[in-house]
Amino acid sequence: MFHVMPRIMAAIPVLAACAGWLSQPLLHLLAPLIGALFLLWRDRAIRRRVGQSAWPSDGFARHVLTDDLGNLLGLTLFTAPLMLLVYGLHMLVLPF
Repeated sequence: MFHVMPRIMAAIPVLAACAGWLSQPLLHLLAPLIGALFLLWRDRAIRRRVGQSAWPSDGFARHVLTDDLGNLLGLTLFTAPLMLLVYGLHMLVLPF
């Protein structure tokens, strides 16, 4: 369950570059959308396993969700200039 998120995080810059090259900005949001849906599913699975346990277990589930959502949002915003840079490069090389 915890091995999927690094792969999704690694796909964000790649999809940002592809979105810039293909002039499709919505493609840039595909990996973060999949990541957010996976995070919500994982949060529900963690909370289901925790059940009626003590507060620290619920705190761990909350920490995992907010930490990964923050990383996902930050990486998405950080790669937006990459998408624009690749778009500019594409227009420079193939202006049509």
